[in-house]
Amino acid sequence: MIRSTFFATAIALLLVSGASAQFKLKAPQKPTIIYDRVEVKKVTFEKADVEFVYIVDNPNPVGLDFLTMDYELFLQEQSTATGKDMKFTIKAKGKTELRLPLEVVYLHFFKSTQDLTKSILGGKKSIPFTINATFKADVKLLKFSIPVTAKGELPLPTSIPGKPSLPKLK
Repeated sequence: MIRSTFFATAIALLLVSGASAQFKLKAPQKPTIIYDRVEVKKVTFEKADVEFVYIVDNPNPVGLDFLTMDYELFLQEQSTATGKDMKFTIKAKGKTELRLPLEVVYLHFFKSTQDLTKSILGGKKSIPFTINATFKADVKLLKFSIPVTAKGELPLPTSIPGKPSLPKLK
């Protein structure tokens, strides 16, 4: 009787350990996030409407609806826009395109309309930008922070209101 109870317990333990090995849950994996591009939607003399596009690749079988992002936009090394704890959702097992729409007001970058006009008349076509973003998640099983930095050029307007064409300054 003792012997059969021992064998029954041993067999039960083997079955349970085998079953748990087959159904072992994997720990969530950190998604990858890359900057893809900036899309210019509209350019006027006062502002440019742009979208910074990021691609998130989530290897997990569950979507993430708790992703947040902080960002800071620099135009010619001057901080011009910031955002904190912007919420995003990403789909399970695949890539999601995240879009960050921003309105870039030129007078936040140039000291005056006169400086902007001089730059345009001088043939300047764009201004350099840097955008620093940090994507974050903080839940029980998945905590991460992924910094992403991107650099590029944002276009300036090609005409000045009331002026038919722009001669170049010499």
